[in-house]
Amino acid sequence: MDSDLKELVYKSLQRAVVVEKDIQEYQSIWKKNRIYVLNRFQLNETLVLSKFDSVKNAYEINSKKDYKYLKLDEIPNEIGNVAFCLKSKSELQKIADKTREDFLFLSFSMIKIEKETATIKINNTWKVSKHSKKIYLSGGGYTCKYQKINGEWKFNKIISRWIS
Repeated sequence: MDSDLKELVYKSLQRAVVVEKDIQEYQSIWKKNRIYVLNRFQLNETLVLSKFDSVKNAYEINSKKDYKYLKLDEIPNEIGNVAFCLKSKSELQKIADKTREDFLFLSFSMIKIEKETATIKINNTWKVSKHSKKIYLSGGGYTCKYQKINGEWKFNKIISRWIS
């Protein structure tokens, strides 16, 4: 999975902010030549039905999330003229607070690889400085499908988009 993960991360970042530049709110990215990427991602989401709650007259749905962390060697240092910096949530917050700047960063809310098919959810989200008085109603992302053809991952289609 490691080489597949690395290739899919590369192709997703390349599509989103280097070649197609089609991630939601791309135009709002201030420093397009240096983009932060959150190190945490989700492998999948499993919905589990718990017992019936007679007071609410419904089954409670619990969501079990399986988080993993990207390693430095799993994201490219740069693609074209865009440099990528892998950071944790707390590191991103420290950068925003220290620079007194709000900025958009990329994150993978899901990287799901199943044999020859992969589903990638990538987000473009604001990190807001503690000094900021702004409230952002922007950001977004999309979910892409990739197919492995002759040993190489190829973009198939965007299956959903969202914008806030």
